[in-house]
Amino acid sequence: MEEMPRDHRPAVSVRILLAGDGGATGGALALLLGLEPGFAVVAQVDRSAEVVAAAQERRPDIALLDAVLPDGDGLEATARLLAEVPECRVLLLTGSGHPGLADRALAAGAVGLLVKDGPHDELVQAVHRCLTGETVIDPALLPPADPTAPPGR
Repeated sequence: MEEMPRDHRPAVSVRILLAGDGGATGGALALLLGLEPGFAVVAQVDRSAEVVAAAQERRPDIALLDAVLPDGDGLEATARLLAEVPECRVLLLTGSGHPGLADRALAAGAVGLLVKDGPHDELVQAVHRCLTGETVIDPALLPPADPTAPPGR
């Protein structure tokens, strides 16, 4: 009896939930991540209210949430998601940095904050790093260094 060909995708995929712009940007991100070896986009939602139900049903390893969702904010969605599916990691994506956003994201339970239009390879690396327990904050979102501080030597 001849053996059936095996799928060449890795046996274990990182299961990803996307929440945010369901338009061209969100679709492109889902497509790019789905093509990444070892990644599987298991759910994609447009609204904050859909995040928890999608996570409960699909059990993602990591959720990439837009910091601003059409019906609410990603920080609130992060807290709700982690209350219901605590094993899921949350990486927030933002279009721009706002003072204190990184601190608020971490306080809500997110493991990272990235600029959403950043390079794809940086997002892939950030996902892997977050899954190993690292906290990842895009340097562009950190407050500028204090210009009055003495130079380090």
